[in-house]
Order: sequence, then structure tokens, then C-alpha cells
Amino acid sequence: MKPQLFPDDIFNVADVALDVSRRDPGRIAVIEPDGRNSDGSRRYLRHTYRELSADVESIAAGLRAIGIVERTRTVFMAPPSYDGCVIGLALTRVGATTVWIDPAVGYQNVAERLRRLDVEAFVGIPLAHLGRIAFGWGPRFRAKAIVIGTPGFPGAHSLESLRRAAPAAPAAPAIGPGDTACIMYTTGSTGPAKPALYRHRNICNVFRLAHRTWRIDLRNDVPVDMPVFPAFFAVGLSAGGTIVIPPINYVRQTPAKVDPRALAEVIRDCQVQTLFASPVILENLSRLGHEEGVVLRSLHTVIGGGAPLYEPVIGPLRRMMAPDGEVHADYGATEALPATEMPGLESLNETFAATARGAGLCVGRPFEGVVAKIVDIVDGPIASLADARELPTGKIGEIIVRGPHVSPEYADDRASTEKNKIAEPTGGVWHRLGDAGYVDRTGRVWCCGRVSHRIEVANGRLFPLMCEPIFDAHPAVRRSGLVGVRASESSSHATPVICIELEDGIRELAVLREELLAIAAGNPTTREIRHVLFHTRLPVDPRHNSKIERPELSRWATEHLTRKLRRDKVA
Repeated sequence: MKPQLFPDDIFNVADVALDVSRRDPGRIAVIEPDGRNSDGSRRYLRHTYRELSADVESIAAGLRAIGIVERTRTVFMAPPSYDGCVIGLALTRVGATTVWIDPAVGYQNVAERLRRLDVEAFVGIPLAHLGRIAFGWGPRFRAKAIVIGTPGFPGAHSLESLRRAAPAAPAAPAIGPGDTACIMYTTGSTGPAKPALYRHRNICNVFRLAHRTWRIDLRNDVPVDMPVFPAFFAVGLSAGGTIVIPPINYVRQTPAKVDPRALAEVIRDCQVQTLFASPVILENLSRLGHEEGVVLRSLHTVIGGGAPLYEPVIGPLRRMMAPDGEVHADYGATEALPATEMPGLESLNETFAATARGAGLCVGRPFEGVVAKIVDIVDGPIASLADARELPTGKIGEIIVRGPHVSPEYADDRASTEKNKIAEPTGGVWHRLGDAGYVDRTGRVWCCGRVSHRIEVANGRLFPLMCEPIFDAHPAVRRSGLVGVRASESSSHATPVICIELEDGIRELAVLREELLAIAAGNPTTREIRHVLFHTRLPVDPRHNSKIERPELSRWATEHLTRKLRRDKVA
């Protein structure tokens, strides 16, 4: 089935649901796990497009009745569920602006950032409403607070209370391509979480790219998608497909704690074709295939995003999938969802060997309509592209991207816009991804690590994604993190330190340290690294549990290296 066309750069998922409900009312829209049968097998609830669209239009009428209408800024804080789909599509029907923020940025940080946005309504599960009251996420939303799920929340509207008679011919919302469709907060892993603003013309193109990278438009059957990341629940529905709610307790389970066996069971039972997940979830899933021979032959497309994917994950995943299936590593940012794509087979056959030698991580080619450039690294704002020096093929600089799907600015945050956007003299903006990298002779983009994570040494610069894979190749190393330790805040140079997380059961640390130092000395990329520290578990970002939290790791390394040098001096 081909995805719907998006007219006039305004795309309303509620219209897709309504259209399918009229043409194929019995088509399954949402599948939800619903406990187990007496024989131990899983039980599922299946919701048709007839049911979904009827609920959406009924609830949309109720939203208008309580004042949630076009451009009403509405916080959405709920995991994937059928009710979440209903209220999410109803918000698009009335043209509200949804605000997505992950509580993992910190409860007090959520309050501070939402106060800046002047939001007007709040949709969430009961625990989110408790946070709303306890941490000041928005007690003023009393008249426009909506709770999803049991046991409800005092003073908040339930979905049942919002039901009204649905119009026979629902009216399109009175919005234009330049109106704000949604605001998505960044993870906050590289600084304070920032509110990326997407206009309707931008979010429309995000859906177009998602259909392309998820290969929804290359199949003739009804796509079956599992949206592990909450903000992506609408992608499958936007193509008239079926979405499967993952067996994840988003309140209690971080991505690293998601049960891969439960995930595999639901994928098999529901014949999921497309899976988007963070690398740590895919790593745990791939381990089932590698160690236990688990196969998931319905999977045609697996997309990893949020952090790098490497050979030990991609290889086993590809062997678990359909024979013609592929694992794709998408690269981008909250402000550019996504920018480039790297097919797994190409990584395995061509680029991972170079990565292991210190070339950085190949993140593939830009999508059609997306342009990537490499410009000289500048720590301050760059007002216009005319002020930036574009670098030639093979030269490392900062990666910037431009495309119709890229967020043009930050909501109510001029300082962040000035810092992270570059004006295009002919119109539009470039987004500074904040990563260092280069473009090779074939047009592929290679990422070397965050610009802010570069380490200035006497003989040049070190970049994390160029150094870490060299150490990760050692069989005793689970993963590594490169950080710089400064003698003082004013120091222009830093001492590079490689922090090592070991595979289970490794004990001979003194011998291993010497082996790793010998590896460092033998490679020109890592020659400046003369200090190895062992860490029980490298700290990772709260949203994906995959990216190393380098500021925290740097503080740890500073403390431990200082202590180690004192001991060595005494000895």
C-alpha cells in the first residue's frame, strides 16, 4: 500500500484514519498486549480503523468543547497505547500544537522548561499528572488537563468524559503550513534540553522521510510497525498501517532494562515488519539471536537511532530477520529527524574495518532533499553560511544539514536558535548537528564525535568516535569512552584518558592496561593517549541508554586520574 499524499504541506493523521475507516473499516489499526491465556500464550486486543477513527472524531469534539483548539500548546506525556493513539490523533484533528518532553531530563528541568513555553494544556498518564502537581509541570492546566488510563487523576478530564457526537464530515483544522505542529525537546545529553519547533510543512516532510527509511512505500501489504520510541507511534498510522504496542513498562523500565524475550515474542505473534529502537534495545535483542538462535523472520526493516550501531549488533540482527531484511542506522538529531542513513550490509562489507582503524563512524548518505556540508569548527554562533568556511572532501569539521524536514528554530528560545542555526543567504536555515565529521569521495558522511567532546592536545585534536573503536576491538572491552582531563579550567590542552567498560569476567587489569596502552601507541590516531581507567559501567543518556554521558564521565575520570597520579608519584 502506498502512503497517502500530504497536500499543501499539511498532513493530518486523523484524515488517514478516517479515509481507511471508510475504505477498509475492518483493517487493524492498533494491537495491544493484554495479559496471558491459561496456556501461557499472550493475549491481544485488536482495534480496527473503524473503532479508531470513531473514537478520534468523538474525542476531538470534546477537545474543542474544553478549549483545546488550533495552536493550543499541549504537553503530551504518555507512552504508546491505544488510548494514546486516540488522543494523539484527536489533537491533530483540532490542530493543537503538541509538546513532547521526556521526564528523563530531570523532574525539576521539566518544570523549568515548560514554564518557558507558556503551554496551555496537559495530556498524560496519572503519574505524569502527579509530576505536574508535585514538580510544578503545570498546575495551571486545571481546565485543560486530560488523563490517559486508570485510576484517573483528580480534576483531569478522562477520555470518556470528552466523548461527544462525532460529525459525519469532520472539518479540517484552520491551520497553515507555517503554523507550529509540534515542539520536541532534545535529550539534554549535550547541554540543557532545547525545544525544537516543527512547523506543519516540516513535520509533513518528517513523515515522508520516515516512510522512506522504514520502507513503508516499498511493500504492497499493510505495514505492521512497532513504535518503541513513544513520539513515533503515528508513523505507521500515517501510512494506514497497523502499529503494535511494545511490551514495555515505560514508567519502570529504561531502554536497557527492556526484556528482549518479551519483545521478540510480540514481534513474532504480531508479525511485526518494521522496528525502530535505540541501540541498547537492539543490542539485547541481537544477543538472543547470537546466543540462542532466535529468529524474527517477519522483520523486514530495523532502524537504529539515537546512538551508533556497530558490527556486533548489526550482524546478528540481520541473521535474525527476513532474508531480504536490512538494518539501517539513521543519523540526525531531534532537530533533523533523520538526516542520513547507512545500510547494515554496506557497513559490514565496507566501512566497519576502517572504523576499527580510526576513520570514524560512517553514517551514510543524506536522504533525497537533504544536503550535508562540512564547515570549519567554530565554537560560537555562525550567523550566515557566508560566514562559514566550507571544507573539502576528507577534511574534518562540523557537520551541518539542510532540508525541508529540519526544525527551523527553537520555540521561545532565541539564544539557542542563534547558537545552533545558520541562515542560508537564499532563504531557509542550516542546522548545526554539533558533530565533527567529514565527507568521503563517494558522498558518505563520517562522524568523528561531538564537536564539544574533541580533545585539544599539543599535536592536534582527538575525536571520540575515531579513538574508541580502536580500543573496542579488544575482546576484553565491552565499550570505551574518551574524555579529556584538564589541569585547570583555563587550560587550552587536556590530557586524553580512555575509560574502559569490560566484558564480564575480566580480572587481569594490569596486563590488560599494558595491552591497551600498546594498542594506543601503535596507532597514529591514538598515540597521544597514555592513560587507561577501568569503569564498572560507563554512564549513558537517560532517553536511549546508549550514548555515553561524557560530562559525567569526565568528572569521574578527573577524580580517578588525579588519585592515580598521586599514588604513582608516591610509589
